[in-house]
Amino acid sequence: MSKNLHEKRGVIVDLDGTLYRGDRAIPSAVSWYQTISRSTDVVFVTNNSMYSPERVASRLRNMGFPADKQRVLTSAVAAAAYAAEVWKHEPILVLGEEGLWQAVSSAGLRAFRPGEIVPAEAAAVLQGIHTHCTYNDLAELCLAIRAGAAYVLTNPDRALPHTRGLIPGAGSIGALIETATGVAPLVIGKPQGRMMEQALGLLGLPKEEVVVVGDNLDTDILAGHRAGLDTVLVLTGYSRREDLASAAVSPTWVLDDLTQWFA
Repeated sequence: MSKNLHEKRGVIVDLDGTLYRGDRAIPSAVSWYQTISRSTDVVFVTNNSMYSPERVASRLRNMGFPADKQRVLTSAVAAAAYAAEVWKHEPILVLGEEGLWQAVSSAGLRAFRPGEIVPAEAAAVLQGIHTHCTYNDLAELCLAIRAGAAYVLTNPDRALPHTRGLIPGAGSIGALIETATGVAPLVIGKPQGRMMEQALGLLGLPKEEVVVVGDNLDTDILAGHRAGLDTVLVLTGYSRREDLASAAVSPTWVLDDLTQWFA
C-alpha cells in the first residue's frame, strides 16, 4: 500500500507526544503542520479522554495548530457513543474528567460518580483518565465490576508524555482495576478500530491515500496497521527506537521528529 509520504492526501494524527507534550507544543510539529495543512486534510485523534473536542481544538489553536472541533476525535466521545448503544437507559458508574463527563452527558446516559450509586446497581463501569481519583473511587468501581457490571476503558495508554516526563495514563488505572477484579476491560480507543473508522469517514479518502502519525507503537501504530493504513512513528513521545525490535507491528516510516517528513 505504501506510496511516497509526500503524496498522502489525508493524515490521522495523534496529539500527546506527537504534536505536544503537556502544555507545550513540539516546535518541529508546529512547522510540520503549518506546511502540510495547506494541501492535506488532517483529522486529530486522541486517546486522551480528559478534554472535550471543543477544548482540544482550543488548546491546539493556542499552540499553533489551527483546528476545528469537527476534526477532533477523542476516546471519551467514542466510549460514550458505545455505552449509549448498549446501556442507553441503565445506570453507569463513571470515573473520568471533563471530557468524559461532557461526552456521557451529550450521549444522554444515566451517569453517576463513585459514591452516588450503590455499586451493585450499575450496569457498567466507564473509566478514563482521572488525575485526582482516590482509593475510595477505585474501590467503588471494583465493587461494581465484581457485582457484575461490564467494564469499559476509554483507552489503554499506560503513560502520557508530559513536560516532566511520562506520567500515568488511563491504562495504568485500568491495570489496577483489572488486577483487583480479575476482569479485563473492553477497550474503546486506539489500538481498537472504532476511532480509525470514524477518522476515515471524516476524511472520505481511500486508505492508500491516508497515513496515521503517532508516537506510540502499542496504540497509534497498531491501530493504523489494524485499519490497513500506512503509519509514521515519530520519536518525540512515548516509544523509542529500541522498542521497534519487540513491537507487535512495524511502522511504515520512523522519524526522529516531524521535520524529517520533508527530507
